Amino acid sequence: MRIRHITTSIAALFVLLSFQPGFAQQGQAGTESNLSAGFGARAFSMGQAFTAIADDPSAVFWNPAGLEYVYQQSVTMFHMSLFEGTLYDFLGYAYPTLNLGTFGFGVARIGIGGITQTDITNYRMGTFSWDEFQGFFSYAKRLPWNITPGITVRVLRRAFNGLQGEGNLVDTGVGMDLGLMYRPDYFTSPWLRDWSVGLNVRNVFKPQVKEGRIIDELPLSVRLGLARKIVFGGGNYLRLAVDFDYSQKRDVFIHFGTEYRFRDLGMLRVGFDGQMPTFGAGIKYSIFQLDYAFGSTAYSDVFSSIHRFSLSFNFGVNRDQLFELAEQERKEKEDKLIARMREADRQKFVATHLKKADDYFNKSKYFDAFVEYQQVIGRDPFNTRAKIMLDSSDVLLKKELDKEQTLAIRNALNKQRAKSNREYVKEHFEKGRTLLDKKQFTEALIEFNIARERAPNDPTIIDAINTTNRRMSEELTKLIQEGRREFQNGNYSKALQLLSDARVLGGDNPAIQTEIEALSKRIKLQEDIQKGLGLFEIGQYDQALKIFEEALKINPKSELAKQYYEKSKIETAGKTEKLDPVSEKNFLQGVKMFVRGKYKEAIGIWEAIQKKYPYNKKVLKALKGARERLNKSK
Repeated sequence: MRIRHITTSIAALFVLLSFQPGFAQQGQAGTESNLSAGFGARAFSMGQAFTAIADDPSAVFWNPAGLEYVYQQSVTMFHMSLFEGTLYDFLGYAYPTLNLGTFGFGVARIGIGGITQTDITNYRMGTFSWDEFQGFFSYAKRLPWNITPGITVRVLRRAFNGLQGEGNLVDTGVGMDLGLMYRPDYFTSPWLRDWSVGLNVRNVFKPQVKEGRIIDELPLSVRLGLARKIVFGGGNYLRLAVDFDYSQKRDVFIHFGTEYRFRDLGMLRVGFDGQMPTFGAGIKYSIFQLDYAFGSTAYSDVFSSIHRFSLSFNFGVNRDQLFELAEQERKEKEDKLIARMREADRQKFVATHLKKADDYFNKSKYFDAFVEYQQVIGRDPFNTRAKIMLDSSDVLLKKELDKEQTLAIRNALNKQRAKSNREYVKEHFEKGRTLLDKKQFTEALIEFNIARERAPNDPTIIDAINTTNRRMSEELTKLIQEGRREFQNGNYSKALQLLSDARVLGGDNPAIQTEIEALSKRIKLQEDIQKGLGLFEIGQYDQALKIFEEALKINPKSELAKQYYEKSKIETAGKTEKLDPVSEKNFLQGVKMFVRGKYKEAIGIWEAIQKKYPYNKKVLKALKGARERLNKSK
């Protein structure tokens, strides 16, 4: 651009190019974007050591990967007044989702107006303005092992407006930044916990802006950050951070920052931005947070110090609430799916047994037909056809029974005794039918056999006995199959209950009892091992040891039970910090929640204890195990 005929008011262009660290050094002015100082009073007060933290909407600049650590929808507004009326502003928005990652948007502007334009004779030609806009479109998604990549696409626009003889000089460029965040959560040692590593590579795709004849290409820059959070309990913590800042066209800078947070209400910050110390504070109330930063410049003898302000507010459902909503939605969908499957199974059952009942009825096997129609009505109480056919079967069945008993009376020598036998047979036959309908097969067989003692050749009673045996065999097979299915699905208690019912139903059949016993042992062993592993994970080694002992009694050859039995023996010898009685009671309540699969409730209980005992080995291990189980369940 031809600027030999343009002069500016005092230091106006100087301000545009040299107000941030690094730009003020000789030979390095103008090497980066005028907005490359960043945004957010919090970051500035920490000396710009924010790459490994970046957990608010300003992450679109500092490290887009940090967006995944924004707890709920958030908006940040930032303002900084520079020298000679230059304004520096930013507006950012972060939108976290549960499964799709986090989206971030931002817009930034730096500008100055009223710049005097003169010719070579110092004749005043008028005034012009200059500004630069940047738009940020960012995305981050957490991957396994807590590795989070992020990306920002930046649209840059620069403009000189109102230049005499030049008109408006405007151009636009597009660039791209990449970010990475790593926050390990599997360490239990107090020295290794709560670390964060961040990496931001800016201008991977370099934006180019043409101003007149000059093409300005922004350089590649890399920031590597390291942060550590030291928890004191009670919601108080200290955060330490350091950034190593490299750019192709200037020196390397090292930024330091600290932040002390008191009960999530107030914050104090101190930092060093590579040249000068920085200070700041923040206060949080409800959904609002106000942050302030103060910093001098390398030209404090000429220009005054800079004050920076940020106002943030968080709104909408947070990540925990999103998880609860997703769990509720998942459960509703699961319930609907189960209901559809059950309905499909019910319809299939009804159709199958209705056909079997009709077949029996057509073959004059009225007792079998009666039993099948009863099963249909049991699953479909409003099945009119089954009800009508049930009544018909009942009438015909009674008619057959009466026919046989009438014949027996006619042929009997003692008519009175034969009539008494008929009433006796009918009474026990009806009792047997009622018990069979309730699936009390053994009791039904007893009643049918009592009736048969008085009418040994009655075909209806013989059919009833055969049908009861068939139904008992079907129910036994069904219980064993359901037990196997529940075992495969990990529902060990349910599987054992089903097999217990099958064992009772199997009676004296040695083959069935042997099969049930073998399967029950497998299920009990697996249940004990799962419980033992869960207790081992949360540091309850003494309880785990007892369970693994029981598992080895069931199967002394189980290698997994042997291995963890020995590990539990070793760990029980370890010493841990003792909890006070109330905390110990609460801890055991958390263990109960964990064993029942209520991992989130257990975590809540143990986190409350951790605030009082931040380095207790038992509590830390319990939290680690519960969080891993919760992540797996997701």
